[in-house]
Amino acid sequence: MSGTLALSELLCSELLLFAALGLIIGGLDDLAIDLIYLARRGWRSLTVYSRVARMTSRDLPPAGSAGPIAVFIPAWDESDVIRPMLTGCLDKWAGEDVQIFVGAYPNDPATLWAVCTLITERGGGRVTLVVNDRPGPTTKADCLNQLWVALQRWEVEQGRRVLTVVLHDAEQVVSVVTPKKSQKTANVRFGSSRLAAAMA
Repeated sequence: MSGTLALSELLCSELLLFAALGLIIGGLDDLAIDLIYLARRGWRSLTVYSRVARMTSRDLPPAGSAGPIAVFIPAWDESDVIRPMLTGCLDKWAGEDVQIFVGAYPNDPATLWAVCTLITERGGGRVTLVVNDRPGPTTKADCLNQLWVALQRWEVEQGRRVLTVVLHDAEQVVSVVTPKKSQKTANVRFGSSRLAAAMA
């Protein structure tokens, strides 16, 4: 009986030692995360927040008043899809604060014609055609850089700054737009369904 009791006490001691080691290892892990957080918070207080004030939810502008959304669409040889895609965007974003910038090339007359006719018929100042300085195709980055320069000119001319820039592909269509709420919130979501699938 005393041997069984001694064995059970030894087993309990070993289990307690194992549990204690597990708690120490878990505690050290938590302590390391806490120390990293405190060091990062102290570093940011000394370096970042000494120059820039902290932003809180009280500092954010009211919903719908922060600024327009710019949509960048680089387009090379997209004459078959660019007009239906832009038409869908203008229909679904009617009344929303969205400015569309389309990048095209001087040696792509079909795409230029499709975008120009759409702007003439219903662009209403919401679509800006940006013709690249170089003949296409160039890289998408080159076209996006041209769109960025055009956006900066537009911001100066309009006296407004955009809230965000969305990169959109000419073959994609806008799938969902949440209706405007009474506080005039423009909550726009973009989908990636193909134009052919949407028109089928």
